Amino acid sequence: MAKNISDINDQYSYSDENPGGKRDSSLVSCAQCGDYNELKYIYDVKLKPLIDQKKITHDAAIKALDEACKEIKNPRKREDFYKLLTEKLGHTIST
Repeated sequence: MAKNISDINDQYSYSDENPGGKRDSSLVSCAQCGDYNELKYIYDVKLKPLIDQKKITHDAAIKALDEACKEIKNPRKREDFYKLLTEKLGHTIST
C-alpha cells in the first residue's frame, strides 16, 4: 500500500506531449511530470484542510488517492476522480 504521494506517482509514467492542452483541466494525472505533480496539488489543496480539521487522516487520504488512480481508467476525468474521492472519504471533494 502506498504511504505517500511519491509511492503513488512511482506506479505511473507520464509525459505531457501537449502542455496546457485544452483537455488538461478536465483530466487528472496520477504520475509526476517534471515539476508538475497533480496528486500533490489535490492533497495540499483539497485533502490537507480536511486532515488539519481532523475529518480524515493522512493515511485515508493517501489510500483514497491510490485507489482512485487504480480504479478509474486513464485518461481519468477530474469529475469522476473527485466523485470517487468523495465516496471513499465521506466528505465532498469539489472540482
